Amino acid sequence: MKNLFKKPVFIISVIVIIIAAVIGYSYFKDKQVSPYQFVNVERKNITQIVSVTGNVKAAEDVNLGFERSGKVTAIKVRVNDKVAAGQVLANLNNADLAAQLAQARANLTVQQVNLDALKRGTRPEEIQVAQTSVDNAKKALVNAQNNLTNVKNNAAADLQEVYDGALSAAAKSVTVGINSIYVLTDIQYAHFMNYDQIGETIASAKADAVLALLGAANAGRWANSFLSPLNGGVKATVQNTQSNPTPANIDEALHVVESALEKVRLALAVITVTTDLSTTERTNLSTEKAGINAEITIITGKQQSIDVQKTTNSYNIANAESSVTTAQNSLAAAESQLALKQAGNTPDEIKAQEAQVMSAQANVDSYAAQLAKTVIYSPIAGIITQQNAKVGEIVNANTSLISVLSTAKFQIEANIPETDIAKVEINDSTQITLDAYGGRVIFDANVIKIDPAETIVEGVTTYKTTFQFTKDDERAKSGMTANIDITTAKKSAVLTIPQRAVTAKNGESYVLVDEGGQTPIERKIVTGLRGSEGDIEVISGLSEGQRVINGQQ
Repeated sequence: MKNLFKKPVFIISVIVIIIAAVIGYSYFKDKQVSPYQFVNVERKNITQIVSVTGNVKAAEDVNLGFERSGKVTAIKVRVNDKVAAGQVLANLNNADLAAQLAQARANLTVQQVNLDALKRGTRPEEIQVAQTSVDNAKKALVNAQNNLTNVKNNAAADLQEVYDGALSAAAKSVTVGINSIYVLTDIQYAHFMNYDQIGETIASAKADAVLALLGAANAGRWANSFLSPLNGGVKATVQNTQSNPTPANIDEALHVVESALEKVRLALAVITVTTDLSTTERTNLSTEKAGINAEITIITGKQQSIDVQKTTNSYNIANAESSVTTAQNSLAAAESQLALKQAGNTPDEIKAQEAQVMSAQANVDSYAAQLAKTVIYSPIAGIITQQNAKVGEIVNANTSLISVLSTAKFQIEANIPETDIAKVEINDSTQITLDAYGGRVIFDANVIKIDPAETIVEGVTTYKTTFQFTKDDERAKSGMTANIDITTAKKSAVLTIPQRAVTAKNGESYVLVDEGGQTPIERKIVTGLRGSEGDIEVISGLSEGQRVINGQQ
């Protein structure tokens, strides 16, 4: 036995078994069962079908009425009368339309005469008149363009002049405001330097004014010797604007000057006139108050003047531009007229008048059509089943008066919900089964009519749709229940996946794709036609043969 364990064959066999066991264990350990269900991206034919239920009805069972209001003058049929297609059933009074039709025909004659005159050619005198009109129009355009240039130049100059005056006024107002601060400081130092209520009020108001006007904070009790070197605040703004006097800078300077002057006025207003003030001080105080008020009025007026000038400029420029446009249009019209005159018996000129003749003819046709609306014609051959009109009564347009039942083909009517109606189009092919014959007997039909107006059925918005059998079949009877499958779209050999594999996020479609890893990868796709059997077309984002997640095990 010991010799057996020492043999090479035995040792090699044991080693092979051990290696196989290790490999097998590792394989089955890593090869865990996936928790997902996978489907392959395949090429298939995909068909979209809308299924509804309807009823068989006699084809062309029509309710007829006049297409306009009026007085009934004749009724030519009774119930149970047989009528032919195109037969007159009733008439309205149409004397007024007959007169309008006669007038339209007369105008047609006039336009035809004009066309004949054009074909005879244009006289030299007419060409000369047209050339004179062109020359005058050119001069008018040059004058309008020159006027526009002048208006723009004057507008710019006028606005600049107003801005220059405003900037000068702003600089003067700053000087007046500073002088008022000096006068206020003199009176403050003479009578109101105590830290009582009036002293604190004056110091606070002065501090606000100095900050705005000169840019120094907490200067409510500063002496003039400390104030006079200051160059910040509004004073600096105006000086900078004088160095760069753009309209925007001047507008801003006027705004801050007005605000600073208001603060100076408030500071002067808080000084109470007492018996402690001398006559000179009282006079100086009154003078400064009046001066500040005047400067505020001046600055406000300058701002208003700028706005008024801008409005005036816009109005003047718009008028001048309108004049140029009018002159351009007049010249174009005059040149066109001259070209027509010079062309003589050209095809273009003749075609223009031929268009007038066609317009007159269309007018004749329009009145003839309106005249036809005063007559009810039977659109089909059939039997009169209802007649509600009376001679002499006034009837409204589109009111049902006469009904005709056709003896021709049968049709089917069904109400299609609004969720599906957008998929259905005229001439879509349809397969129909009738309950009377079971599901194995199939009738072919086509969509021939979709009502534009909705029909509410049990609270659901639907649209009545009419189907026509492709062949007469005596098995179809009025009133039979029909099961309708409408083929609304069909594509061949397109990439498809199950609809349930697609998820929607933020209006876009996504799928989970198996790319060989432990976790599937989310990928955005573009989808197309939805099939009736649960598939959906993939336009882009996937390739044939890829695996996508269709759920979990």
